[in-house]
Amino acid sequence: MENSHCSQMVKQRICHCGHVPVMKTSWTEGNPGRRFWGCRFYGKAQACNYFDWADPAPHDRYKCVINGLLRKKNEAHKEKEKMSKTISIYHVVFSLLVLYFAFWVLF
Repeated sequence: MENSHCSQMVKQRICHCGHVPVMKTSWTEGNPGRRFWGCRFYGKAQACNYFDWADPAPHDRYKCVINGLLRKKNEAHKEKEKMSKTISIYHVVFSLLVLYFAFWVLF
């Protein structure tokens, strides 16, 4: 009979620099939303460049849908920023008009 404690053990990943890697998500066009294990020091001098995919390669249809959704999200974000700038300009113009009329009425 198999020891239940041993059957529940999970293989611990260790990167090349001896630390436990962290799971990250790729947002490249070729691997949108695909998770991978990477060195926790990625981008720093002590990084060992450990890399291992956690998810299987996405199907072409999945990539197409996710990339399309990401483009729409980015377009909506840009439109929101544009609208915020426009509202800010209107706010400044309105405030200046109020000050002008207040100054004109008082003096």
